[in-house]
Amino acid sequence: MNRKLSIAAITLGALAILGELCGILIPTVSWFFDNGRTFGWTSSILLIVGGILGLRFLPREIRWTPVTLQRFRRFRSIGRGWWSFRILLVLIALAMLDQALVGKRALLVRCDGKTYFPAFSQKRYQAQDFGLAGEQEANYRELKERLSNEKRGFVWMPLVPWDPVLDTDSLQSITLEQRGGVWFKPGDAEPYSGRAQQFYADVPTQKHTDTRFRKGLPDGESLGYSRTGALALSAYYKAGVKDREKWTGEMPQEEFEKAAVTSYEMIIYPAIPPLWKAGHYLGTDSRGWDVLAQIYGGWQLNLKAILLFILFTYGVGIIIGLLMGFLGGFFDIAMQRFIEILDELPFLYIVMILISIIGVANMNLLILLGVICFFSWTSLTYSLRALAYKEKERDYIAAARLQGASTWRILTRYLLPNMLATIVTKIPFSVAAIISSLTALAFLGFGLPETYPQWGWLFDDGTSHLSAVWISISMFSVMVFILLLVTFVGEALREAFDPKKFTTYQ
Repeated sequence: MNRKLSIAAITLGALAILGELCGILIPTVSWFFDNGRTFGWTSSILLIVGGILGLRFLPREIRWTPVTLQRFRRFRSIGRGWWSFRILLVLIALAMLDQALVGKRALLVRCDGKTYFPAFSQKRYQAQDFGLAGEQEANYRELKERLSNEKRGFVWMPLVPWDPVLDTDSLQSITLEQRGGVWFKPGDAEPYSGRAQQFYADVPTQKHTDTRFRKGLPDGESLGYSRTGALALSAYYKAGVKDREKWTGEMPQEEFEKAAVTSYEMIIYPAIPPLWKAGHYLGTDSRGWDVLAQIYGGWQLNLKAILLFILFTYGVGIIIGLLMGFLGGFFDIAMQRFIEILDELPFLYIVMILISIIGVANMNLLILLGVICFFSWTSLTYSLRALAYKEKERDYIAAARLQGASTWRILTRYLLPNMLATIVTKIPFSVAAIISSLTALAFLGFGLPETYPQWGWLFDDGTSHLSAVWISISMFSVMVFILLLVTFVGEALREAFDPKKFTTYQ
């Protein structure tokens, strides 16, 4: 297992560097350089160096003790926890697909005999690269429809063709249908009530008529517009019958009435309910951002935060906790006083002060996680300190000392493996805590800027727009589901690794 992990670390670091040098965006791997070239090069080189050192100095396989293997078997026998763990692995695998699954850039574009892969290239293709007007980045959703109509090629979009953030949808519409002289929304049994527009057939972006409907019939104000957008007609209907009208002279009446127009369309303004034809499978929020894409991006952000949080918090907590218990004396007393001071500092106030100094717009994931981790490692140290005090007095530690084992060897080869149960059972609950913390901070307005997809933003938008129930329901369902999975895994690990439940004293 050590060998496989080392090879995986080398491969990951090499792919990240290769992608940066060749201008290729490899799903998940490209995240290293998304946080800046300094972080990208540093993390990639550390992965490669760590993998090489692992191949050189670590044993080929981890020698699990029979007791540990028995604990893993007990974990697999606990169905709820084991299946929750497998579902989480599937969700993590989906998150690693990155822009191949969710994003506004096309996976493949075939245009005029040329092939492009925009989603996997650092180059941003302009509209003019595909024969369209403008130097802005191509809108691949519109390009897909354009190429299909002109028979010039095709576009393959991701399953969710929207970016998690800063990707606002244009206004969507639903074409009404007429049944027996009465207008209905497709699939509805009740006649349509609300406003609907007709557009010029040769100028689809220009309104021809804007009419109010009640029970499927024009009822109330109806406005007509010329091809230039000027008001040409102001009319009033009662139960489908025109009561009065007034022409402004902007367009001849005969030309207006004979103009070819589209059917009536109901324009949908954000927040949009789930609309499959537009790829909004869970609808949009009040800004027009796709809800499913934001949930997916928030899940990716949480996974990155979890990885960094576990590496730092547990790395520092394990080292200091072991040293406090093993060395004791002045080091133990000094660290206890330092930890007591940290525990007394109000975490939320510190974050608020930091945000006010730096500003939300300048905040990033590394800074925010640094603050959270600085206050989070202390809870682990006391448990490991107590275990280290107990274990270092046992006979096998005395035997190791007599054989000349160094402090490092005693800590890593003897003490740490015997603390595995405590560490493993705490990790799932730390995962749930970091997800909840990031969501709560974003909800309160002390999280990351809007360039990061955050679950807390969706919760805030859902509570601010209670009529758009799909926002809160979607976000609440996903978060509760994931936290339940994590909790089930934690409970199963705690039960499987519980020494009191599965130990017999003789």
